[in-house]
Amino acid sequence: MTPIYDDDDMPNMTEARTNAIRETLLTQVRTESSRRRTTLRRRFALWGGIGVLVIGGVATAATAIVQSQRVTNSDIVYCLASPHRGADGQFDYAAATMHDGATGAGTVSDPITVCQDMWRRGALDKHTDQLAATPGPHPVPSQLQVCVMDDGSPAVIPGRPGICQAAGLAPKR
Repeated sequence: MTPIYDDDDMPNMTEARTNAIRETLLTQVRTESSRRRTTLRRRFALWGGIGVLVIGGVATAATAIVQSQRVTNSDIVYCLASPHRGADGQFDYAAATMHDGATGAGTVSDPITVCQDMWRRGALDKHTDQLAATPGPHPVPSQLQVCVMDDGSPAVIPGRPGICQAAGLAPKR
């Protein structure tokens, strides 16, 4: 059915057309407040989630900075095989210390180099015969991080930055 147009080239306002417009407006008025509430809820959820992520990131970064410690005991270095503790709560590690023949004491000035050498010699490989005269070369992890044990000694762990906190140790400051 073709609508009838008035003098202004607009469709005539018939009763059916007036009722349709009225019904559309009433539907709009009824649903506008619930639509607005839904939009506000979505915005609140989105920005609230972003806020939680930002606060969590800042708290994590602050914790990492606050927890970092200095090495206070350079007499020994612990080279950890992994950041995971065993069933007894202890790390699987090999330890090294430097000995100065003249004074009987020594300090470990570069713990990563010491542990790289221990990895290379197989000291941290369970399958290596530790009593063999020449154990042969072993792979060295590409990333090693220096952490601080409870007694202030350095501990070198294979892994990316942040592995110290994951292992329950303080990162070296």
